Amino acid sequence: MDYSTTIRTLLVALAAVGLLGLTACDQTIDKDPEQSLPIDQVFQDVAGAQSALTGAYSGLQADGVYGGFQVMAGDFTADIANFDGSFTTWQQAAAFNVSSTHGPTENIWADHYDVINRANLIIENAPNIEGADQGQIDDLVGQAKFIRALSYFNLVRWFGEPYEPGASNDQPGVILQTDGVQSTDPEFNQPRASVGEIYGQIRTDLEDAISRLGVKAERIRAGQAVAEALLAKVSLYQGRYDEASNLAGTVIEQRDDFTLSDDPTVPYANESNPEIIFSTSFSSIDNSGTNAFMSSFYLPGDFGGRGDITANSQFVSGAESGDRRATPSTGLGLSGTNPGPEIKGENLLYAYDGSIWTNKWTNPNFGDDAPVLRVAEMYLIRAEAEARSSSGSESQARQDVNAIRNRAGLGDVSSSLSGQALIDEIIQQRRYELAFEGDRRHDLQRLGRPITSSSGTVQPGASQRILPIPARTIEVNDALDQSSQNPGY
Repeated sequence: MDYSTTIRTLLVALAAVGLLGLTACDQTIDKDPEQSLPIDQVFQDVAGAQSALTGAYSGLQADGVYGGFQVMAGDFTADIANFDGSFTTWQQAAAFNVSSTHGPTENIWADHYDVINRANLIIENAPNIEGADQGQIDDLVGQAKFIRALSYFNLVRWFGEPYEPGASNDQPGVILQTDGVQSTDPEFNQPRASVGEIYGQIRTDLEDAISRLGVKAERIRAGQAVAEALLAKVSLYQGRYDEASNLAGTVIEQRDDFTLSDDPTVPYANESNPEIIFSTSFSSIDNSGTNAFMSSFYLPGDFGGRGDITANSQFVSGAESGDRRATPSTGLGLSGTNPGPEIKGENLLYAYDGSIWTNKWTNPNFGDDAPVLRVAEMYLIRAEAEARSSSGSESQARQDVNAIRNRAGLGDVSSSLSGQALIDEIIQQRRYELAFEGDRRHDLQRLGRPITSSSGTVQPGASQRILPIPARTIEVNDALDQSSQNPGY
């Protein structure tokens, strides 16, 4: 898919978001971006609104969203991967030594709010499109609300303390902005909303999206089942275990478009595989020559990448014998002139030039799609929810975790495995199943466990477990001051 033209249709006064603290303050803030269209022209018909929606999905490709650092940092600042490259700011992240002027952190913040603003403009303007029927409006608004919910879910996990089930959750989250920004009017200055308020907005958006969207989706576009899958994950984070189990079960058992693959390598060899519930689409055009996309960091230099991120030795040694997700394929005869196919060997890791590399990011043209939600995670969400719920079934939890283990080449867990030991097994399977997809650090954070990278460890309660609000955000937003900053920064 070529986004180069459609993305411009929604670049409507994006410079104005500087007052929200979403982008850098700049002397050109009052100028309209070149090649942008006035908002009334974008939404004058359904075709224009659909182009705007494509632009919102395009925003997910940004470096701070699913195009680079955010995804990789979720693993190399945890016990999955090592960052061995020369980028100082990435080394700082791996060592838990970031500041409020940390560039990659600023990108996570700004790029997500860029996407949120695009979604807000669609949600506001789609209902007023002349000649649009209700089904078309529901589809546009439902997809935009999914995009907004996904963006806020990422932001609140990076910048806010974890959601605490049963607590008030009044700890500071992020800025809650649901109006589209089209001017530099100071009314758009906003304080940080609470973590509880952000999760409330995420739930409201997803529930509305589920009510509006058709079940079928295209794996790079949201449908009802895609929104259900994300709400299942959100519910798990909130400790709403019965709901998490029911939603994950609906995706597993009632959504025929999505099924668990028989082979763990298949979802990465075939991006249209039915295990993929939702992914962010990329092509070689999107990432030509980039220094930010995943494949460029995860591929050895001989194969066209930077060779900066390899599998953590503890990740490999901590796996069970025979686990196809953590057993490196060896003896492949690979070389700089013979890099082999995209999936190198029969497992999800491969050995080359003295290091261990992941098979999940191997497209030499940097065109791998970024998986966001997979059926395998739905099994693990249901398993954990059933194991934790007072009304849950440990038998169901064991069946679900066994489905993931068996697919990875492992045997069943003991039929007597229960309680905390069963939960620990499920978390262990999350570690290996979702490795190199940006999930591990967030899991350790929600579980209140130490977060250990190859360069350091942060214990529960340490300031570096969450990211700082970017300094420039505080400088340009009149509703924020230094007291709005996360502790320790």
